[in-house]
Amino acid sequence: MTINTMDDIASAMAVSQKINIMKNITVPKAIGSWQSSWQAVGFPPSGGPAPLYSGGAGFACDENTVGAMQYSNASVQNYLAKLAMTSVIAGTFILADRLWSCGGMGFAPTTYTVLSPGSLPARITDNGLGCEIWVEQFIAAGAATNSLTVTYLDPDNNTRNGIIPTVVSSPLINQMQPVPQPAGSTGVKQIVSATNSNTWTSGSWGLTILKRIATIEVPLQGVGKTLDWSALGLPKIPNDACLMLIWQGGAATASQVVGQLVVIDK
Repeated sequence: MTINTMDDIASAMAVSQKINIMKNITVPKAIGSWQSSWQAVGFPPSGGPAPLYSGGAGFACDENTVGAMQYSNASVQNYLAKLAMTSVIAGTFILADRLWSCGGMGFAPTTYTVLSPGSLPARITDNGLGCEIWVEQFIAAGAATNSLTVTYLDPDNNTRNGIIPTVVSSPLINQMQPVPQPAGSTGVKQIVSATNSNTWTSGSWGLTILKRIATIEVPLQGVGKTLDWSALGLPKIPNDACLMLIWQGGAATASQVVGQLVVIDK
């Protein structure tokens, strides 16, 4: 059945899934830095480590990956009908489907080629249209001044280079940095490699492909924000999605975040 009227939404809300979230987000590098909730303690529990980029298997993520939010797959189609979040500091949340992740990349001035990167999960049926690449800091690192180039295939199988001109120096654990896509790129189908221009002093990081589902702002510390289905636009949640949060805080302090997703199947 499809959604044709508000009565359809109302009937689905009466039997909706309610997915609760509570995470202790670690200290960010600076105000405005992005932090991954993947390894943060709380509920859902801390996510498992990403496979080594040279491992050649296990890169795709799904609902059963340790750290994913738990929910029931749809009998028809799951939609996000309500999103409520609060935090002890003001900031912005991105709710995303974590599609693919690798780790173990270091800081030598070299190219780290992903061994057998494989395809995106089967739930992605558009060759990665709208997908994004993020650098994810699995281990805190030392000082750096270099650029980072990520080579990838876009949805049309064109080879593209996403470049961070100057990476964040001494990034902290769980920090994330978005990889800009060049003009004309409409998404990410597959990561090929990552190249550092200079040596960093220490640490380990990886790359994560994700697809945004929703964004919500918490304008004041300790004050919650709720978006209903009309504000969200009823974004679809595919079966087997690996749901996670990315957080951008308005202060360079650790934060406890609490929220709830309301998901309808219609």
